[in-house]
Amino acid sequence: MVMIRNRNSWPQVASAFAIGLGAGAALGLLFAPASGEDTRDRIRSTAQDGVDELTDRGKTVVRRVRRNVADAKDYVNRNVTDVKDYVNDVADSAEVAFREARNAASTS
Repeated sequence: MVMIRNRNSWPQVASAFAIGLGAGAALGLLFAPASGEDTRDRIRSTAQDGVDELTDRGKTVVRRVRRNVADAKDYVNRNVTDVKDYVNDVADSAEVAFREARNAASTS
């Protein structure tokens, strides 16, 4: 069993898969009991089914990514608003403390 240890090796894995797929298709054509036309139609249909399945999965991934990005934006926006409110509260408190200290210094 081959384990993929490096994420950058996907082109090699994809190439090996494509070579295996081609070799399997060629052997299938050579040893198929059905006529060539029937076999080609079946291969074409199976390949189209695979493309359709990959397309559907790709669309699902895109929807999930979009939803996660939207959730992340909402999270960041909420936190930015919370931080802005906190900073404004601290600034207001500092201003009040400064005035009180100034008033206390001028009355003493």
